[in-house]
Amino acid sequence: MVNYWWASQGMNYEEAIRQGTLWTCPRAGKNTEKARMLIQSLQPGDKVFHYQKSYLRAVSRVATSWQPWSRPEENPKVYSAENDDGWLVTVDPIQTGLALHYSRAAELIRNGPGSPINAAGHPQQKFLSALSEEDGRSLLHELGMAASAAMMDGLYGRPDEWDGGETDEVSLGTVRQEQADLRRHLLNGRPIASCSVCGEERPAKLLVAGHIKPRNSCTEEERKNFRSVAMLVCSLGCDALFGWGYIYVDPEGYVRRGVPAETKDVEAAVDLLIGKHSGAHNEQTARNFAAHAELSGAT
Repeated sequence: MVNYWWASQGMNYEEAIRQGTLWTCPRAGKNTEKARMLIQSLQPGDKVFHYQKSYLRAVSRVATSWQPWSRPEENPKVYSAENDDGWLVTVDPIQTGLALHYSRAAELIRNGPGSPINAAGHPQQKFLSALSEEDGRSLLHELGMAASAAMMDGLYGRPDEWDGGETDEVSLGTVRQEQADLRRHLLNGRPIASCSVCGEERPAKLLVAGHIKPRNSCTEEERKNFRSVAMLVCSLGCDALFGWGYIYVDPEGYVRRGVPAETKDVEAAVDLLIGKHSGAHNEQTARNFAAHAELSGAT
């Protein structure tokens, strides 16, 4: 059974999600808060929604159960009297760079006691909150991530054979109805076109319609504005590097280094793109490129 959790994090969020850690400790001079003790209830495979500064920023999958752990570097003390002995859970980020405002989340999940959002629709000041399965699925659907989460379950379960029903199922049909038309608009009938990041010419089958500003952060009207919302980007690496914030496009249209690469090969791939000028950068797309840089944490 997969459980869903909401983790409210502070200034340490970016480094903690990069390290793949959730850590907390007893409050100095107090009985341990129930919201902190909940970390001992997280199990491998559970999904965690990471909240920071008014927005859900990431979704992760719990990788290991809790263990006693001294304060990691990515969790500096907020109060000098805080404990250094606490509990650690490791997580595998499924998607970062999200920006779902708590006001919208409040419309999707139960509010009130036990929820991360109180009855007035505002975030509660506590580290962990348990979400119902309905709440978790509603948030994933809103983020356009239902398929991604299911894929991660499969990767870690490693079944030897399919034991479900039909292998084809109608899924996310209402979430991305415009995608095919958007790609046709960008290709404009061309069998070969240039990637908007690396500038190399690629066959159409290796080009995708990549949203500049994360799609889940776009309004309905923004999604329909094909001239500003997306660009053709190749699936040979540029799409993933841009989507995960390893690179971003600056106000002059040049590719710059974003979040630090975790491995040498990713760093080398990023190095090849730095300084290139994006063919998609113009007056109509500039605002969305700026939004991507901010929301992905690239700047």
